[in-house]
Amino acid sequence: MVGPGPRYAAWVGEESGGRGVLVADDEPLVRRLIDRVLRDRGFEITAVGDGDAAVERIAAPGGENLAVAVVDVGMPPHGGAFALRAMLARRPDLGVIVISGVSPDPALRELLTTCGGVFLAKPFAPEELVQAVDDALEASAARRHKSPSASGPRSGE
Repeated sequence: MVGPGPRYAAWVGEESGGRGVLVADDEPLVRRLIDRVLRDRGFEITAVGDGDAAVERIAAPGGENLAVAVVDVGMPPHGGAFALRAMLARRPDLGVIVISGVSPDPALRELLTTCGGVFLAKPFAPEELVQAVDDALEASAARRHKSPSASGPRSGE
């Protein structure tokens, strides 16, 4: 029996069809820190520096292996919320973590509520990031169970 605590990578693969975390932040240092924390816990990381690249990664072949997106609000070219909406349009089951040094505006709060996303204020501790991934995975799994076709058809179905 598995006790309470973070799910880490084993659960990502079991629940989403992938073990990947997409990190989208325009600050290279932040991307590297998130990469290190999550990779040390067994996640497979894909890191990009802007919102357009994040949307492209989700839509590209292999994007279904990305279980969670960590998205910076202030990221170019259109902002993280714009990129997040585009990613969720393609992958409604995507686990979502929004990171920012400022509080989310009402529109972003509504989006996070709708998708079960997690807001993580910068600066954050490694343990807070891991807990946010766990929470995003839980919300994603709940959405998937409510809507079995949320992530689209899977191979073999």
